[in-house]
Amino acid sequence: MEATSNKSDVQHLAYLWGSWFAIACLGLTASFHVLSGASPVWLAVFVLPVVLVAGYLKPYLATFACLFLIYSNLPVVAAQFHGLPYAIVAMTPAMLLLPLAYFLWVRGEGVIFPWEGMLVIGMVVVQSFGVMFSRAPDQSFSDLVRSIFEGLGLFFLVINAIRTPEILRGSFWAILAAGALMGAVTGHQYLTNNYQSDYGGLAQADQLGFSEVNERGVSVIRARSAGPIGEKNRYAQNMLMLLPIGVCLALTERKHWLKYLAWAATGLTVIGWAVTFSRGSVVGLAGAIVAAVCLGYLRPRVLGGMGITAVLILAVMPAYRERITSLLAASQLISSTQSIHEADGSLRSRATIMMAAANVIAENPLLGVGQGMFPSYAREYGKKSGYGVLEGNWEAHNLYLGIGADSGLLGLSCFLAAIGVVIVRLHRIRRQNLETDPAIALTATALVFTLLIYLMSGMFLHFSYIRYFWLIFALASATATIFGRSSTSLQSNRGSPNYSDPIH
Repeated sequence: MEATSNKSDVQHLAYLWGSWFAIACLGLTASFHVLSGASPVWLAVFVLPVVLVAGYLKPYLATFACLFLIYSNLPVVAAQFHGLPYAIVAMTPAMLLLPLAYFLWVRGEGVIFPWEGMLVIGMVVVQSFGVMFSRAPDQSFSDLVRSIFEGLGLFFLVINAIRTPEILRGSFWAILAAGALMGAVTGHQYLTNNYQSDYGGLAQADQLGFSEVNERGVSVIRARSAGPIGEKNRYAQNMLMLLPIGVCLALTERKHWLKYLAWAATGLTVIGWAVTFSRGSVVGLAGAIVAAVCLGYLRPRVLGGMGITAVLILAVMPAYRERITSLLAASQLISSTQSIHEADGSLRSRATIMMAAANVIAENPLLGVGQGMFPSYAREYGKKSGYGVLEGNWEAHNLYLGIGADSGLLGLSCFLAAIGVVIVRLHRIRRQNLETDPAIALTATALVFTLLIYLMSGMFLHFSYIRYFWLIFALASATATIFGRSSTSLQSNRGSPNYSDPIH
């Protein structure tokens, strides 16, 4: 028995290091092709068969690779900056068909579709009716189809590809690795002040940024990092959502080197978030912390650790202090119309567009104006607010008002109900395992906190780049499904996740 166990350990280590060696070789080959100016089409032709073979031999590797690529936005960067055909980019989620086929046809397991999935379908049905009454049905229908593929389709694939605690944990590592990569690149850009370079698309930046006073008392323009996404506030939100997951991995891994690796990756993710200088994400984080405290999720020592981290960030990045201080101008938006005109231009524009979205909902309460159609109403309804005049087509800059304007209160209700169901399931799992299996309880807590961050930061961001939300939402749903039906511990009996055989 002992000999068999030792042989299994050797096979596991050989496979683990062999996998990392293969990944390193692919990375070096990819870098060579990019630096030498070779066509990314040939690179895709070279990499794709390797990925398919690896996915066939170890289906969960395709899951990890897919989640890493989606969260790092590397396929989109390859298309926008290096000429990779968008048809190949659009096929990235199709990698999840490999583990799906393995579970359904090889292992003969059933399809997973939890209750929250039915609410997501309800939202799609409401949006479909909204398309019928849209002022531009063709445009709205096209937006709806894209939303279904990036939303319901991705949700279905992810929850069916992640079926065991080990695959779930590996998925956490995959997206945390994406965050670490993005944080390392944008952190280097900030430290070297090299905003003239976009690092091959991995570190795009808003060159206009904001003004700050340097140590010489001179007003200068501080650029803001936007990462590989190209939108600074969305990049900040995506990095912020990874923090609870990174902390969860660091606290639940038993091997010291994995703990250190998780803390290092989480630290790089914090850096990536900080260099965006996003005010909305700070407010979203504060709101999520308040909500988590009310739910009894955060202990005093955890709050103390967060406070120390915040002080360190503000000490190292004084420009962030000025950005946060400028949030005080938001209080002017409540006092009078005159003070709104005197407030920060960004805040004034957001107040105008939010009022426009609220007016659209008031006149179209049930179905809204059609999927993706609010921007065409923004200028018209923005004039009614009296706060200013909007030029061009604007998004709502608010998750709830944006969904409500496009899909009506019915669509918004389905969306919030789906999230609510997942949070309730995770809360129940946390409560049941708090004493018996803290690792499971902490995992559930991390996912709830991640969803709260999205909901709170959504007060200042509309529902775009939706693949990131649906990926996180699917991970939360998979967590609730896995631990809701099984008492299997998150940790394997050997003291760490057994990635060599994640299929029980």
